[in-house]
Amino acid sequence: MKHQRHHKNDLNSQKLLVAVDKVTFFSSSSLSTVQLVEDIQNLDCPTNSIPDHYCHIYGSCNGLVLVGIFDRYDKQLLLWNPSMRESTVLPHPEFVTRYSTFGLGYDATSDDYKVLKLDQGYSDDIHLQPSYEILALKSDSWRKIRNYPSRISNTGYTLEIEPKFDEDHNMEPLAFLNGAFHWVGFSGVLCIVSFSSSSDNMVFGEISLPEPPTFRIYRLGMNSDYGVSVLGGMLCFYCTHYQWQMDGIFKLWIMKDYGVKESWTEIFTLKETRFHSIIPKYRFADGEFLLCCKLDGHSVFRTSKGPFGLWPQIGIHRDGVVYTESLISPKSLLQRVINHV
Repeated sequence: MKHQRHHKNDLNSQKLLVAVDKVTFFSSSSLSTVQLVEDIQNLDCPTNSIPDHYCHIYGSCNGLVLVGIFDRYDKQLLLWNPSMRESTVLPHPEFVTRYSTFGLGYDATSDDYKVLKLDQGYSDDIHLQPSYEILALKSDSWRKIRNYPSRISNTGYTLEIEPKFDEDHNMEPLAFLNGAFHWVGFSGVLCIVSFSSSSDNMVFGEISLPEPPTFRIYRLGMNSDYGVSVLGGMLCFYCTHYQWQMDGIFKLWIMKDYGVKESWTEIFTLKETRFHSIIPKYRFADGEFLLCCKLDGHSVFRTSKGPFGLWPQIGIHRDGVVYTESLISPKSLLQRVINHV
């Protein structure tokens, strides 16, 4: 029987989870532009027992949140259901560096949750080949992906990973849509690289961006912060162009027809912004967007029209992710492996 994804279409069950200070606790609130005090709940970090650690959110899927736990020596991965206050530690990858990032997704073909680890390919300032590992929860083990292509398009350029780092030098998480993980790559021009997580069809692909020449400006001395995400079930690309000590401009596109370049549509522009990193987190029913805006180690959550609810307008929030309340037990997903051994 296929895994039940509770409340998938219930917008009232969607919440915003924020890592408040990167160490001690999270906050969860309803996704309403008119918030009440009782809408905001404080949640203890699921690993407060680990000394000298901090947390990083790597995404959510069907109410489950993938959290990285860092200490001075290592990085652990937790699968956490904040609605149930339940978490479980995932198996450790072969190696993890500061240039590693992760994504969480659900494979309907195998009825299994999967975690993709992408390592950008740097170690002590040495440029190495990117490496990939995938964890299928049912197998309870990581597997190396060895068929990563050096080229996808016919541009003649080697395909590279274009990392997007946050203030703690963590790479931004991978986006998951239509059974595939997505991240930004470079093959002569910026592009989106996709990787199908299906057990029957593990395939890399490439998706063209709406205006490739525009996104090369950072290589000519301009500063650009860009990334890929999912809003309202559609792939999106966002970019902030700025110069030091000058206001920037933020643009957001969505791909209305997945995989069709001509369907890219610019839907939002924010001019003269002082923020150097703006990440779209959610699209409300009325068309507004929830944005996480960052500058000099501080963050603010605002909508495309103004401040968002009761959240402080400047704070040390590190990460934020939208999740759907569910009754999926992280421990039971791994328990299924034990029961079938």
